Amino acid sequence: MNINPEHLFSFIALVQTGSMSAAAKSRCLTQPAISNQLKRLQDTIGMPLYRRCGRGVQITGTGEAFYIHALTVQQSMQDLNSFAEALHGLTAGRVHVAASQTIAGSLLPSALVQFRRQYPDIEIFVDSGNSQQVFQHMQSHDIGLVESLLPEVAPDCCRVEMLGHDSIVVAMCPGHPLALNKAVGLRALQEYPLIWRESGSGTREALEQAWMIETGTRPEVHLCMGGVSAVLEAVRQGLGVGVVSQYCLPTGESVLITRPLQPPLRRPMSLLIPANISPIAALVADFLRTYLKEKLEPL
Repeated sequence: MNINPEHLFSFIALVQTGSMSAAAKSRCLTQPAISNQLKRLQDTIGMPLYRRCGRGVQITGTGEAFYIHALTVQQSMQDLNSFAEALHGLTAGRVHVAASQTIAGSLLPSALVQFRRQYPDIEIFVDSGNSQQVFQHMQSHDIGLVESLLPEVAPDCCRVEMLGHDSIVVAMCPGHPLALNKAVGLRALQEYPLIWRESGSGTREALEQAWMIETGTRPEVHLCMGGVSAVLEAVRQGLGVGVVSQYCLPTGESVLITRPLQPPLRRPMSLLIPANISPIAALVADFLRTYLKEKLEPL
């Protein structure tokens, strides 16, 4: 059974006006046209919705129940039209963002607070993972944000736009021997238990490459934790030192301190933009581009 929405709206007009002529007038139709619509609607339903009564009509019990459902459809259509108009005006919509854990946990929250003040009706859903997972998820997301050395071949579905740089630091407890240094060399890290991120992490990838260049050997990974929060908690518990983004320590952190690496280890933070990006997603991307460029180390 396929109900024509126009026939449905004509029935609503009939109930609300009480006559064919008045309903036709409210719908900007001729009386024969609306009569035909209503006849076809009753034929579709297979039961009488109204009966002619003098110059007016009498709504049947079935028609009264049908009218309640018809109003719900009419309201949904009005809401849909309003939403479509808002989309056209870039004031409402939904955007899915895939972001690496460093960005999702430390930079995006404050950015989204400011964005929500300007665009309260645009919904943003953030899925976080390591950098490799972000690249893999770009087929199903509107925007991507990563802080990593870029893959040899960027995802076919999007272009990569570098926004700035992020510095990697060593996180440790204040009483750790490395805390006496103003900066920490990679060779010094070899003398202490080092807590690594999982494979696919942009932080781990950058550290492994720097380690190979510095020592000529691949690092031995004795302890690996999945995610930034897990690494930092392992450091707090005294399991070793961690290597994280400079932005990862929570505001008000009272247990851990950081020291820069020497030589400095920096990696790009980048925006992933699909070729078929929607106008709403482009609006969000423009906002995040401006916001992050102000926060990051310049290119």
